[in-house]
Amino acid sequence: MRVFWMIFDKLLNILAGLAGVILVFICIAVCYTIGMRYLFSKTTIWVMQTTEYALLWMLFFGTGWLLREKGHITTDIIHSHLSEPVRKWVDTIMFIASGIACGIMCYYGIKHVHECIVNNITDVRAVTIPKWTIFWVVPFGSGLLMIQFFRMAWHRIIDDRKGR
Repeated sequence: MRVFWMIFDKLLNILAGLAGVILVFICIAVCYTIGMRYLFSKTTIWVMQTTEYALLWMLFFGTGWLLREKGHITTDIIHSHLSEPVRKWVDTIMFIASGIACGIMCYYGIKHVHECIVNNITDVRAVTIPKWTIFWVVPFGSGLLMIQFFRMAWHRIIDDRKGR
């Protein structure tokens, strides 16, 4: 099991790096299109579509790593006023509920991707591409996020049993 988590963590690290590369690409692409429009009165029609999809990919590539690093923004007005045992209990329930929600999103994402493949659905805009090549990242990223939520719930349960 230790090897699985090592590989899983390495995958999350690689995907977070890719998310960072995608963010740099988005910044360069937007600056490029603004420069082209301002300097040469030419527009680049592919930038809007590409950056929309890049944002989607960046989101689903980076969230598993961000969750593992506890980097998400949290509102802890109620959480901070709870006792430590209750706080751990609430955290465990939230991790499990969030994992289930990600599992549901993964399931419906797989259904959508399958439908796009079977029906040969394409996105016809500036660049025509098969939709599954864009949206496969939704079930992939949701699945990774689900695994990380359940991992965190498991560690919280184990820590409670050990009395930490």
